[in-house]
Amino acid sequence: MTTSTALPSTADDPRQAGHDPPHAVATSNGRYYSDPANGNLLVSVTNVLDQHSKRGLAPAAASQTATWFADHLPQALRAAVDPEELAAFRTQAASVYQQDWERRAQLGIRVHRQAEAINLDAPIAPDADAEPFITSYLAWLEDFGVSIGRDISAAECTVLHRGLGYGGTSDLWVRLRFPTESSPLIGRYRPRAVPADPLPTPSGLWLVDIKTSTKHPASTVWSEYPLQLAALRNAEVALICPPECRYGAAEGHGSAHEFEVPQFVGTAILNLRRDTYGFIPLEASAAEFDAFCHLVPVARYFHGQDLRGRKPIRPPNAPPAKPARTKNRSRKESA
Repeated sequence: MTTSTALPSTADDPRQAGHDPPHAVATSNGRYYSDPANGNLLVSVTNVLDQHSKRGLAPAAASQTATWFADHLPQALRAAVDPEELAAFRTQAASVYQQDWERRAQLGIRVHRQAEAINLDAPIAPDADAEPFITSYLAWLEDFGVSIGRDISAAECTVLHRGLGYGGTSDLWVRLRFPTESSPLIGRYRPRAVPADPLPTPSGLWLVDIKTSTKHPASTVWSEYPLQLAALRNAEVALICPPECRYGAAEGHGSAHEFEVPQFVGTAILNLRRDTYGFIPLEASAAEFDAFCHLVPVARYFHGQDLRGRKPIRPPNAPPAKPARTKNRSRKESA
């Protein structure tokens, strides 16, 4: 039977208005997971990975801002003669990439929800923007011979590592069958700089993370993907909780709502695109998990850092500072 921690409606909990996963809590330092056993907050896997510098983000933002500026050059020229109008134009230009990234992130969330509905054989609300990605997902299911009822054991499942203090959401646990222990690469994606060796594809239970993009090809792999898969693979427990114990400590939470994360024969990402997909096995072994584990304390340090009181000090030989004038004293003196 497919296991899923499907979300309640937003009426059940207002924190779900942003479609956060079960047990997820939005904080000023990003997403955390609330442990229903004790209410402890565990930093999310993706939050930890934000400590890993993504060098392509700044150039991508600059390129998108420059493109928007060029497309709106007449407005820029008109705004240049008025300082206030120019300031407003620059503010708008600087926010364009953020708005676009947020739209794409929301599209990814909708695609995940649609895929989850398919995995649970649940009704799917029409979504014209998500439909091409779902068509690619259905093609992957067919091409890999996946029977939902037989092969998918978990979808959108919350996992925790209490010892290390992190939590995450696994998109898919699926049993895959391959005719051989390794599979060749698709011809058009064969790399030129390294050997195009077949990748290991043992048959059995796989951990798969779904990725969507409107700009990058189905062959895209970012450096943090193996660390993310390793963190999810090495979590201690998975949760399958009723709505009443999904958002904090719950008296009714018990061992019946938890089970040990199983052993996986392989880990992979499934890149869904509008017209195709790419299934890419990735190594998520001890080295990747060790790298992730070193980022967890880094994330917690920065999330607890408070430098607000750190300001320049007075030099030792500076003349005595004049006493600060309070508002009340100023009023009396003026009277």
